[in-house]
Amino acid sequence: MSLWAYHYKPKFKLHNRPLIGVLIISLFISTVLLSASGGFVLAQKNSDCIKCHQDPEKCGPKVKIDPVSGEIFITSMLLSDEDVNTFKASGHGGEDFFCIDCHADLEGVEGDHEPNLKPVDCITFCHDDPAADYLDGSHIKAMRDKDKDPLTCKDCHTGEKSRRDTPRAENPVGRHIMIEKCGSCHEPHLNSYRINLHGQLTALGCTGTDIASCPDCHGKHIILNSTDPDSSVGENNIVETCGKCHGGSSPRFAKHIEHPQFKNLEQYKSIFLAFKNINTEPQAIGKLARDPQTYLVLGFVVYMAILGMTFSTFGLHSLLIWFRTILDELMGKGSKKHEE
Repeated sequence: MSLWAYHYKPKFKLHNRPLIGVLIISLFISTVLLSASGGFVLAQKNSDCIKCHQDPEKCGPKVKIDPVSGEIFITSMLLSDEDVNTFKASGHGGEDFFCIDCHADLEGVEGDHEPNLKPVDCITFCHDDPAADYLDGSHIKAMRDKDKDPLTCKDCHTGEKSRRDTPRAENPVGRHIMIEKCGSCHEPHLNSYRINLHGQLTALGCTGTDIASCPDCHGKHIILNSTDPDSSVGENNIVETCGKCHGGSSPRFAKHIEHPQFKNLEQYKSIFLAFKNINTEPQAIGKLARDPQTYLVLGFVVYMAILGMTFSTFGLHSLLIWFRTILDELMGKGSKKHEE
């Protein structure tokens, strides 16, 4: 502490502390009343933004550049009544969210603003925990190892018509979009999922929370390979994962094949090569014997063989009957002419 601060003494004293308290409270109340009456704005209301964005004289098409991918696209900044209703029903459309919560550079700006705003930062202010789970996970690491551009928040959490309309987790439309988003990268898994009962139901439009979608089983932001001990679909956790929907799930129940491969040609090739190289690579047969997909594929082959034999026999039988009928008719006509 400096000598000046040590020897300095104030020339006045606060003798009436209750009066000072009343003045401070009065100042706080007057500040609140002033802001409510429009003297100054503490935060813009969503209605103010929507009012301008529904005015065709102020808003229209705009060229945008994705800051991550560099993609150039044209979007309309003009909102219809349907757009507004969709936004209000979205994950960011609640009464406790404001436009400036995402567009932070507009905080304190009244009326018209510059058309080019800073890119929305989903992570810094709101979603830092799920972002950390995703960025530190093996899912994004696998994308980087394969030289693929890592997905951003907008790639998955985007509405049907606009990036602005982030669907809620339980929204059936959002769940359908998420299945298609996952399938755009994991096409073979999407195809096998469509063979399963879960996938057949979602393909028919049943995308409610009672039907399992990709994130329900594989996780949302922490997505691990099934060989990882901590994976939600790994051997250690698969019973618990199935039990979220199927009460009383057991290890026997969890052996259900969620991605059947009997329509995957590569599965047949691997079985053929394993038997072909049985002398040089006997361990391949053991691996196939431990894989439930092998028995499913063999069962499908037997089923198709029985089906083929049944229809072939039926077809051959019908063909012979047809020939016999024609032969009888020809012989009958010939005998009549002979009699005449």
